[in-house]
Amino acid sequence: MNILLLGYYGFKNIGDDLSIQELIEIFASQEIIKNIFVFCEDTSYESTNTKVVFCNTRKLSILQKIFILFQSDYLIWGGSTYNLKDSSNKLLMMQQFAKLVGKRFCYLGVGLESFSIEELTTKAKVLKNADILYLRDKNSYNLAVSKMDSIKAYLGGYLAFLNPDRYEKWIKSDRANQIQNISFTGNFWWGEGRAEFYSQQLLPLIEKFNAVIHLLPAQVGVEKNDNKFHKLLKNYLPDRNCKIHSWSQPQDFVELLSQMDFHFGNRLHSVMLADLLGIPNIGIDEYVSKTSKIKNYIDKTEMLPLHRMLNFMEPIDICVIEKIFHEYQRPSEFILNESKTAKEGVELVLQERSQTSFSIFPVLVGLRS
Repeated sequence: MNILLLGYYGFKNIGDDLSIQELIEIFASQEIIKNIFVFCEDTSYESTNTKVVFCNTRKLSILQKIFILFQSDYLIWGGSTYNLKDSSNKLLMMQQFAKLVGKRFCYLGVGLESFSIEELTTKAKVLKNADILYLRDKNSYNLAVSKMDSIKAYLGGYLAFLNPDRYEKWIKSDRANQIQNISFTGNFWWGEGRAEFYSQQLLPLIEKFNAVIHLLPAQVGVEKNDNKFHKLLKNYLPDRNCKIHSWSQPQDFVELLSQMDFHFGNRLHSVMLADLLGIPNIGIDEYVSKTSKIKNYIDKTEMLPLHRMLNFMEPIDICVIEKIFHEYQRPSEFILNESKTAKEGVELVLQERSQTSFSIFPVLVGLRS
């Protein structure tokens, strides 16, 4: 069986980069899978597995994409917060064409936080037409089954937890007694106003703990780079107490984060990774007025959920930070359960594989470029 992996790949986003690594590893270990094609924006990913072919969608012609689709038995959209506005018409056409020629299509480990109820009810054909819709959280699952008729939806886990053992080497055996290194992950589209606001929230932490603020981007693409905001924020913080970081491979991000004593994150996977590494953390998101993927996640962990969440532009309370720092524990039971349910999702996809395999055209040479 050949599979085609789709998603927001190749944008240098830590969450999607880790998800594709996890999926490749687990699918490549299956004997029944012979080839894994990955559609992505660039081919900077590294893999030594001969089953894997990274396909730069910007360089592929329509005919080349059709050839790859014919070679694939199963099209799988893996991970991420699914956004209807991102090329939904193209994806719908691909999905319909795939079904026309006997292929199967599924979503694996996705969240629906970006959807409004109206969109799910009237516009989400790409979700309704899927053979499997495997969702990562209860909110997304409840939304799908209540607003979309005859949909084959399942509740599962976050793909980031498929193999938690890979993070063991970065977990500290003993925690620091005091907060010294604090990481902060903002978002590339934040502006000057938020830079000034969050600097005023971080300065008291610097003064109280003599801490160093590490500005750690979760996305480092050319057009969308979180350090665009971090550079604005750094202007308001003392140079000796502030550092801006970057990364090339996802492991670089994990290595940097593992050295922190506390983490503030507006990016979901920065918070997830902090939990995987056992680092006390707080999520920042607009959860009061709309559905928040970070709040959904933190609620699911059941680890200090009433304290580990800040709304946008909500002041940081040092007393709350100290409480989290001293009472937080790595949510090991949650992590093991997420790993179990995420693997069950992959197994479900394999069980639902197409019984019809088309291999009509040869894969064109040069797909790796």
